[in-house]
Amino acid sequence: MKVAELKNLLEARTIGKTSVLEFSSGAVINLQLKAGQKVGRHHTPSDTIIHVVSGRVRFGVGEETVDLTKDVVLHMDPKEEHELEALEDTSLLVIKIGSDTTCGMSKN
Repeated sequence: MKVAELKNLLEARTIGKTSVLEFSSGAVINLQLKAGQKVGRHHTPSDTIIHVVSGRVRFGVGEETVDLTKDVVLHMDPKEEHELEALEDTSLLVIKIGSDTTCGMSKN
């Protein structure tokens, strides 16, 4: 069993990203963004689940765009291109399932 606590990283002016848990077939990351901050188009080689802990974020996945709010969950297939923008101060849990949990930035 592993237990982790989410810390408030929103005091910093940069995007806050911290590892919450790692396990044999994946990882959990807490990503925190201030309103207006963006993460450019990228992908991961693993199945990825996004859980909005707080705030509101606009997710672009492929050609679709959706606004996610607290307690909403989003699933993305491996290598699915996505980008996001915080519409409010936002905290996300990024759950990557698979042996490779790296992140690949797209070349635009």
